[in-house]
Amino acid sequence: MFEHRLRRRTLASAAAIVLVSASLGVFADWQAPGLNRYAADWLMRARGSLPVPAEIAIVAIDEPSIAAFGRFPWPRQVLAKTIDALSRCEPKVIAIDVLFADPTTPLDDGLLADSAARAGNVVLAAQLVDGPQGSAWLMPLPAFAQAAAGIGHVNVQVESDGVARAIAAETASDSAQPLRAMALESVRVAERVAPASVRFTGPSVVIGRRVIPLDTTLPSVTLAAQGSVTRLPAGRIAIDYIGPAGSFAPATYSLADVVQNKLPAATLRGRYVLVGATAASLGDRLASPFVHQADSTGDQHGVLMPGVEVLANSLNTILRERFYTETGDGAAFAWAGVFAALALFAFRRSEGARELLRHALAFALLIAAVLAASYLAFTRLLLVPPLVPSLIALAAAAILELLWRSLAANSHLDRGIVELSQSTAILPAPLDRREPATNGWLPHGLEWKAQRLRELNRSLIERAQFVDLALRSVEDGLIIATADGAIAFANRGAGDMLHAPPAALVGQNLLQRLEMAEGDLLHRLTVDRSRIEREIELLDGRPRRYILRMAAVAAGRQPDEPVYGIVASLSDITRQHELQQTKNDVIALVSHEMRTPLTAIQGMTELLATYEIDAPRRKEISTAINGEVKRLASMISEYLDITRLESGKAAIARSPVRLETLLPRMVLLLEPVAAQKNIHLSVSAESSLPPLFADPELLGRAITNLVSNAIKYSPPGAAVTVSAVREANVLAISVSDTGYGIPEEDLARIFEKFYRVPRVEDAGVPGTGLGLAMVREIAQFHGGIVTVTSKINHGSTFCLRFPVAGQVETDVDYNENSLPRRDAGNGTTTENSDRRR
Repeated sequence: MFEHRLRRRTLASAAAIVLVSASLGVFADWQAPGLNRYAADWLMRARGSLPVPAEIAIVAIDEPSIAAFGRFPWPRQVLAKTIDALSRCEPKVIAIDVLFADPTTPLDDGLLADSAARAGNVVLAAQLVDGPQGSAWLMPLPAFAQAAAGIGHVNVQVESDGVARAIAAETASDSAQPLRAMALESVRVAERVAPASVRFTGPSVVIGRRVIPLDTTLPSVTLAAQGSVTRLPAGRIAIDYIGPAGSFAPATYSLADVVQNKLPAATLRGRYVLVGATAASLGDRLASPFVHQADSTGDQHGVLMPGVEVLANSLNTILRERFYTETGDGAAFAWAGVFAALALFAFRRSEGARELLRHALAFALLIAAVLAASYLAFTRLLLVPPLVPSLIALAAAAILELLWRSLAANSHLDRGIVELSQSTAILPAPLDRREPATNGWLPHGLEWKAQRLRELNRSLIERAQFVDLALRSVEDGLIIATADGAIAFANRGAGDMLHAPPAALVGQNLLQRLEMAEGDLLHRLTVDRSRIEREIELLDGRPRRYILRMAAVAAGRQPDEPVYGIVASLSDITRQHELQQTKNDVIALVSHEMRTPLTAIQGMTELLATYEIDAPRRKEISTAINGEVKRLASMISEYLDITRLESGKAAIARSPVRLETLLPRMVLLLEPVAAQKNIHLSVSAESSLPPLFADPELLGRAITNLVSNAIKYSPPGAAVTVSAVREANVLAISVSDTGYGIPEEDLARIFEKFYRVPRVEDAGVPGTGLGLAMVREIAQFHGGIVTVTSKINHGSTFCLRFPVAGQVETDVDYNENSLPRRDAGNGTTTENSDRRR
């Protein structure tokens, strides 16, 4: 319903803008009609010059003629000779643009009248002038009028700007004596049409086969004189100039050449010959639409056109039938409305990004379209287009559209501000529930908007900061991603868990960052709206386990509602997992490792309680019970020590340790054990070794475990070597034996708790499977690693590697963020730790 109402308002606004814009264009044309005339002049200049017509020739009273016959006016016998010379060339008509209203000598006047009569096709000029008694004709003398084939007026209608754009088809003096234009009269005489056959039909004048349209926008004139009433049509013929002054130069011939018979007769045969003055000293010049046209050098001509050349352009207009049609007010309104609608369409289609640039481009293209359409209409259709109304309508439509859009946008902005002010979903409390959405039919002012936006901005920033701080303060990892999986937000907890600053996570793919390459996972989240909960393990040194929960961010649970993104939470369950593992280990310890000694103790105590045993046998049983109890105690103590190391709760007392002193002492303590199996122990330590910053007791325990294991799992007569060397920034302590060796398939597991290599040679060797696990934890505890290489029947080498003192921080504590990394590629187990202050 709202969309339908909005569409109707949009269409109504568009129609109103088009109507108002078109009306403004036509109104401007009414108030300033000269603007459209200037536009027509511009179109004529843009059209350029037309070819010089072959039918018309000008015989010019020019400077050479004045030089030949003296100052003008000449004796009329000169013009009589001119008519005679022209008559011999057999032109269609001889139109003389010279007034013969005053008598001269009877001889000269008689010669001129005789020449005109003999030629039979001479048209003489008359001019309407204003005097004290009103307008009157300057007519040729009666003898000339009787000899001439026709008389036409040479009055040109000059408008307020001085430009001659049209001639009156017929005009009359105050005495109601009408005369047709000289161009029309020349055509009538040339085509041998009787004067009575010329008919004015209102919008046109008919001369023989020619129908010449007239501009009848001006009302006709009714003249009354000497008891008679004459209705004179006010029709005008617009002049289509072929170019600026001098355009008829190729068809202009000097009168002196004609009189002196220098011109071949064929040159003027069958042509309309116009005789008139072109000399600059004789005046008789008019302004044409080309008077201010710039030439090829950029200079404006500023040259007025001789009257005979204006007559030639008028005659050419009739002969070529180049009649321009003026558009009426209705056509101008329609034309302007079309371009106003196009402007509206272009502006509404160019909304969006870079709107101002697109509007400017659309407006420029529309102006170009108006000019191009006007040019084509002027040159192809001979139609004087309403260029000015169209441009004004175009500009008005653009301005009104921008104004309407500004009002609409302001109104929408007001409603949005009020709705946001009254929203409790976004703001903690509404600003003002009673605030009206608009100020009547007009939007609120800028001050109101600025004040409300400041209040809203402050409230929104406070709310956003609160929400942001709340999300970032959540202890669990929280990640928000877009619907395609790109991370948009991560809190500090997520950054710590993924070992990256939260800002660095933004933009990364959520599933790839969590190492979840399941192809249908996004589909399940965003399309099926499934909730995902699973346990994952992230490796970065020491493995850590998390509960991952993922769900789609949507307005509701309906399938057609849009999905805005994905929210994921990570809960660290490493500690719980370790506790569970500890529980499992304890169960394994109780159920497996402790069962044997407990069974033995139980059996021997039952034996002592049931039977009377002699003293030697009783002592032997008591000794066995004591041994098993010590074994249980050692096993429990060793397991607890490992557990404390794994949990980071073991006490530590670091101090500089000299390996060249520690190693011999550890070996000395184990020599009695080695002597029982005839195993040779040797120590090799460089004298220049730097001190190792470590807990001497724990380090000694690790070395003792490795040496005792080498003794246990070596045959009698073997050799065990303990050595210490420096490798770059690492101190390496190696324990090598020449014993049985460890199978390659068991190398990856020998550091696991309770794991013992299943081998026949070790069947009688006592052990709990906790020693090497203890060594691993002690190495990790000191920021080091333990590795092993072994070959069957060639012995094994265990190597502890620690950073040299000064290469790591001294205030290190082993915590639950330390992550071991295992690499069992070639039978070597590597332990690494991530230490943090």
